[in-house]
Amino acid sequence: MDVAIRNIRGNLERLFDKNLTDLVRGIRNNKDNEAKYIAQCIEEIKQELRQDNMAVKVNAVQKLTYIQMLGYDISWASFNIVEVMSSPKFTYKRVGYLAASQSFHPDTEVLMLTTNMIRKDLNSQTQYDSAVALTSLSCFISTDLARDLANDVMTLLSSTKPYLRKKAVLLMYKIFLKFPEALRPAFPRLKDKLDDPDPGVQSAAVNVICELARKNPQNYLGLAPVFFKLMTSSTNNWMLIKIIKLFGALTTLEPRLGRKLIEPLTNLIHSTSAMSLLYECINTVIAGK
Repeated sequence: MDVAIRNIRGNLERLFDKNLTDLVRGIRNNKDNEAKYIAQCIEEIKQELRQDNMAVKVNAVQKLTYIQMLGYDISWASFNIVEVMSSPKFTYKRVGYLAASQSFHPDTEVLMLTTNMIRKDLNSQTQYDSAVALTSLSCFISTDLARDLANDVMTLLSSTKPYLRKKAVLLMYKIFLKFPEALRPAFPRLKDKLDDPDPGVQSAAVNVICELARKNPQNYLGLAPVFFKLMTSSTNNWMLIKIIKLFGALTTLEPRLGRKLIEPLTNLIHSTSAMSLLYECINTVIAGK
């Protein structure tokens, strides 16, 4: 009986709460007093965040996310955002992760409370839970999170779902930047993604390795045969540009590579209609001479 009464009371409270649409409409109607109106809304949101009803908190966090986009500080609500992120209901969880991706940064204090929660989402049987965690984590990953979650993200490189493999590959780059020690154990799996049957995963792997090679091309000379195969078989202009840029850096380290590239680059120069690809081909030919 008490539970039913609480549910009814909670629904009645929600009936009179402003939702995101109301907030946007109110801001438009108060252009002359926008700051005052938003300050009033923030006070109402603080009251909503004190309630036990998760739906009310989610509504409040949605509004805070929009307010943050207008340039207002919402760091005071970080713990409430984590609460919403931890919801088992995906539609709620997604709201929390979106707010975190926009307002959290590597030095946000509450991040220390999120490690196990994010790990649980990464290992979820539901791909959407894992995906929202991967996407958002890339926006606020800290050194500690990179260290603690590297293995969980590496596991997703072998996921049966291309959707997750692609996101995991891209996140690994952010992990390498924050926790370089993860590169050595992860690299064999990352290299395997260059032969992934899904073109999206393959493109993501090319992107990550090319970015890593910009910092230290010498370490990636051994991948030249793999990239040569991709260059001569791919029709993806974006990926070809990345690969040709990489070869431009590698030819200065291995002169024989430049001679081997002349024929495929010449073929691309004569066949492509993409000016950006044509530019990279000519630039690499010049660098290889």
